[in-house]
Amino acid sequence: MKARSIVLLAALAAATAQAQGPGGLKAGLWETRTTRMQMDGKDMLAQRVAARAQMRQSIAGLPPEQRKKMEAMLAQQGDDPAVQRLCISPEMAARDQPMVPRPAGAECDPPKFDRSGNRTTFEFACKQSGGKTVGKGETVVAGDLVTSRVETSGTDGAGARHTMLAETQMKYLGSDCGKLKPMEQLAKEATPSSAPRQPAAKK
Repeated sequence: MKARSIVLLAALAAATAQAQGPGGLKAGLWETRTTRMQMDGKDMLAQRVAARAQMRQSIAGLPPEQRKKMEAMLAQQGDDPAVQRLCISPEMAARDQPMVPRPAGAECDPPKFDRSGNRTTFEFACKQSGGKTVGKGETVVAGDLVTSRVETSGTDGAGARHTMLAETQMKYLGSDCGKLKPMEQLAKEATPSSAPRQPAAKK
């Protein structure tokens, strides 16, 4: 459950950053930095950094050909595990409905959102693998910078309670995504059998 929760928290951090509608995210390349990541009160950013360092040590002992492939993969991810680059398509940037975080494969109620100027708040509730999760968050747009925060709490299939918190910053880098695929395309390729995203419902 712990590993699954870490992955979920990272996904929520990335998804929250795109919760703004028109006038928020521009089409093109964005860099997102996770500035805070906690699970059950524990700092998960420090664990991600330690895991990356351990992976690099393990790669050093691989055969040359395999080591080269792994080093290339890490190079694409960047040196900082808290930073990643995202491509926003023109369709995503122009969409009227805010995109609210939703764990892959989960059954979620229609999310609620409220937009006031450059600030959007949202709430969601989901069921997955016998557990339940509720969450809330907000995003604020300031020119080419988008800051986001999301908090979740819930129980896993065994009834154990977990809380998660993620804060991110997104910075616009330019209109050219290069070879990077748009987020929606990557999501479809990763979860081809997942259900369509539910439309958001205004408060």
